[in-house]
Formats: sequence, C-alpha cells, structure tokens
Amino acid sequence: MVTGGGHSGGHADAPADRLLSAAEQLFGELSYRRTTVAVICARAGMATGSFYLHFGSKAEIFTAVLRQVSADQRAAMRAALAEAGDQRARERAAFRAYFDLMSQRPWIYRIVREAEFLAPGEFRAYYERLARGYARGVRRAQLAGEVDLRFDPELIAYVYTGLGHFVGMRWAEWTAGGDVPDDILDDLLLLLSRGLAPPAQPPPPPGRPVS
Repeated sequence: MVTGGGHSGGHADAPADRLLSAAEQLFGELSYRRTTVAVICARAGMATGSFYLHFGSKAEIFTAVLRQVSADQRAAMRAALAEAGDQRARERAAFRAYFDLMSQRPWIYRIVREAEFLAPGEFRAYYERLARGYARGVRRAQLAGEVDLRFDPELIAYVYTGLGHFVGMRWAEWTAGGDVPDDILDDLLLLLSRGLAPPAQPPPPPGRPVS
C-alpha cells in the first residue's frame, strides 16, 4: 500500500516537514520541472508566501527532499538491525526495511534519477551514504568470521546498494507500491550467502598449486 512521504526528523505537522512531504510526493508524481512552489504549498495546505520562510527556492527543497529520503532509509535500516543477530539476519533485516520503505514511497526512485542531472553532488552523496553504512557492517562481519576477508568491504557495499536498488525498483516502483515478495528476498540472501561466505579452509598463497 502506498502511503504519504514520512520524515524521521522534527515534528510531522511542522511547516517545513509538511512542505518536504508534499514536495517529495510531487517531485515523484509530476517531475521536478512540472512541480511548482505554488503546487507544493497547495498540497501542504499552506500559503505560497510561507514557503520562503523555510526554503529559498524549488532547487533548495529538492536537495532537502533527497537528503531526507536518505536519512529515512538509513534510520529504517538502523532500527531493523537493532533486533538482528548474525550477518545473515542483519542482511535480511536491512534489505526488508529498505524494501518496505521503498514500497511505501515508490516515487523515491524517480526523484533519485532526476537528481543525477539536477543535483549531481547530492546524487553521488545519496549512494555514498548508503554504501558507507553497508561497508562498516561488512567489515564487522569480516572480523567476526562471517564474510570472506579477501573481499574489499567497499566493493561488497556497492553490491548491496545495487542489488537493493534494482530489486526494489522491479518489485516496488514498477508495481506502484507493491511489496518485495519473501521468496525474492530469500533468493537474494541465498545468492549473497553462497558468494560471500568465508572458505572452508584458507586459500593457498598465490602461485602455489593446490594439493
């Protein structure tokens, strides 16, 4: 089920949050070009002049929306991880939290795609913030013996980011707010477990034959 944009910071009824929520939905529904400050204010139930008490321009609120989306995604995953145990459970919790948020707000994908051209620095930062969080978790799992130490944590982090993005796009955005099925998540986690698990025995040094 598709619900309105939700924001983790501040108060939901605060004017700035109402504007952010309205702008997020409208940028996703109509595109940046077709969304005006007047339309944002009408959706938020506010006078147009009130907009400029909180944001200097449409471009500024677009950037604020992208940053808020990123913060909401990471907050949802952190909350889910608090209840998780080993690496496989953490992967399941993080992906499920991400997919559920994107199912609730599938227009986020369209906002992010536009950001590549409207705010390229913020577009890059959006993915870097996701990847940094994943990389920290991967490194902890490597030190705990749950992920193969041969892999670069940043590489794995971007694998997670790409998988989450495209699986979510297929089952959340393209279905206009559908859920990512449990069997799809199961297959995704199985793929990761077979590809990232540490070897049963240490690999031989490079250049030496396996006996």
